[in-house]
Amino acid sequence: MHWIVHIGAPKTGSTAIQRFLFENRESLLACGVRYPDVSLRGYGHHDLAFLLGGGYPVWATPQDRTLAELGAALRDAVRAGGTDTVLLSSENFYLYPEPATLRGLLRSAGMEADDRVSIVCYLRRQDEAHVSWYNQTVKAQGNSAGFEASVRRDHGLWDYAERLKPWQAEFGTSALILRDYTALASGDVRGDFLTAIGLPHAPFALPPVRPNERINRDILDFQRLLNRLPLKVAQKRRYHKHLIALTAATAGDTVFDDTPFLSASQRAALVDSYAQGNASVARIFLDREDLFAPVSVEDNEAPSARRGLTPAKLAFIVRWLIAHRLS
Repeated sequence: MHWIVHIGAPKTGSTAIQRFLFENRESLLACGVRYPDVSLRGYGHHDLAFLLGGGYPVWATPQDRTLAELGAALRDAVRAGGTDTVLLSSENFYLYPEPATLRGLLRSAGMEADDRVSIVCYLRRQDEAHVSWYNQTVKAQGNSAGFEASVRRDHGLWDYAERLKPWQAEFGTSALILRDYTALASGDVRGDFLTAIGLPHAPFALPPVRPNERINRDILDFQRLLNRLPLKVAQKRRYHKHLIALTAATAGDTVFDDTPFLSASQRAALVDSYAQGNASVARIFLDREDLFAPVSVEDNEAPSARRGLTPAKLAFIVRWLIAHRLS
């Protein structure tokens, strides 16, 4: 039996992969791969990852099933037979890593000593990862801190050498399949994932996917104001779909300022802060010197000043929310 666990990392197309796997479960079964329905939510095995990690973070909405119940559902799915590969996916395996506990779960589901295990992880160059993660944490997790403070707080999250060590220790270097998400900027992560796990592309449809929506910088500041209110995270993000829609509706206009968080030199400096770990990961897992392509010199320097969330912008956002919440 082959056990494949896609662990993320976050902001590397995980939702696109999971939706693809969910919508192609029958085609996967025909190829001998089972994507089990173990409390699938948002197309991924997030509840399983949360509970393996010790419980739900404050920003996640819990469900009632226990880890034992999810483990039993996984065991029943494996016992159904007809496949030689079981595939699990959640970026929360990376966020809340418990490789030893995961191994125990797989054993209880039927994993034998001589079974093969593959841990698939996509890596994103750290400057891009920090910017995208910051947008996500403000938009959906209640983060009210500024960008610079968030970079300092989350610096370790993108230290791939350290984050991969427990997985390497538990399953061995050869079990880890690392892919460069940054190099796929103009590609399709779903097709790359099929290649990574050794499946042909032919049986699968790859329709266009909608990107994971972001909020522009001014609107992000508005969401940060909401996040400072003494509310539950679910209440804080009640408007985020409307704010995403407002970002899309005003793209290319002059209503909002979407100045990049980092200039080219700042991007390079941030990536350089991970240089030692990146070089180690590149040598150990990919047999090359550089983990990522360098920051492009074609990137323009960010302007030194921005107006920020002015009263006029704030009024514009409030009017939009009132109009669309009541329509």
